[in-house]
Amino acid sequence: MPRALIPLLAITFVDVLGFTLLIPILPFYAEHFGATPTTVGAIYATVAVCSLVSSPFWGRLSDRIGRKGVLLAAQVASLLGFLLLASGTALWTIFLARAVEGFGGGGLGVTQAYVTDVTRPDQRARAFGLIGATFGLGFLIGPASAGLLVRLGYHAPFWAAAALGLLTIVLTLAILPESHGPVSTAPSLAAIRASLRSPVLGRLILTQFAFAIAFTSWVSVFALFAERVLGYGPSQTAWIFIVSGVVGIVVQAGLIGRLVDAFGEGRIAIVGFGCAIVAYTGAGLVTTTPLLAAFVVLWALSSALIRPTLGSLISAAAPADQRGTILSINDSLNNVAFVVAPLVATAVLGVNPHVSGIAPTIFAALGLALGFRLFASPDERSHAT
Repeated sequence: MPRALIPLLAITFVDVLGFTLLIPILPFYAEHFGATPTTVGAIYATVAVCSLVSSPFWGRLSDRIGRKGVLLAAQVASLLGFLLLASGTALWTIFLARAVEGFGGGGLGVTQAYVTDVTRPDQRARAFGLIGATFGLGFLIGPASAGLLVRLGYHAPFWAAAALGLLTIVLTLAILPESHGPVSTAPSLAAIRASLRSPVLGRLILTQFAFAIAFTSWVSVFALFAERVLGYGPSQTAWIFIVSGVVGIVVQAGLIGRLVDAFGEGRIAIVGFGCAIVAYTGAGLVTTTPLLAAFVVLWALSSALIRPTLGSLISAAAPADQRGTILSINDSLNNVAFVVAPLVATAVLGVNPHVSGIAPTIFAALGLALGFRLFASPDERSHAT
């Protein structure tokens, strides 16, 4: 791995750790100010909607001025959001904090562009896997840390997240080298639209979008599904998520590079989509904890195989001078999935919990159908576009 990737992994871990401190606390914090469950859902949607609007702007800016400055802007926005949450005295401050973070959120797409800048094509799936494993590790440690910090009061996890946000900014300034120097002219909007319409890149992005809807549909109803089918409470559900997180970390950090070297990104993506379809379809058969655990492991495996391979293929298909823009547009579609998928998934759950896997199964199958010809092509291993 390139040495430039090491500070990025450290910065990403600190960044994710700060964000994941919020996850288990934010709903209760909002209820403290009188929020209803619908309002809590709107709070979560706020950051996704704002990021949907702003991410392409930040990605295009990173293609023009470089990645480091845009990453810093995203980190400053996160810090401001954490400070607003920590000092909040009313419900509107929570909405404002999430909006600030969302509008400043050019982080993920630009991070992926940075990875692409500093890696060779044959390294990218492994590099995206390491980024994914870093996210997984943060999601394991952050919520547990929040559970300890909240004993000091609701504001304590947010102050801790703000401190981590400040540390992220310092680390970026001190140790992260620039990966993409400024250019005199950025790609035109017409050129970007032409790239998005290209047969390979356009289909890969649609495949990623279908995967994102499938994944988000399942995640958004999993806790309610487990509660209704097996009588699970928060503790049991948390342990299931821990199991899935460990599977993701092991596969993305230790196995994905070897698998891609042996079989290519496309073939690994096919296996990942196959695992997803089996896992989502099998959810309707769950009657015991061991059976649920088996399908959860299969679901976690599918995500760990699909994310880095699709990320590698999309980055390879994107023109070099448009990577920040293209990957940020791809991130925006993930935000669309975050807004739309929970509405579909909860509606299906309300009909019958045992059919909760229908929506994610349909979208996983659609993703496989969209990408299959590209994945199965012998040219895909050479990153042909």
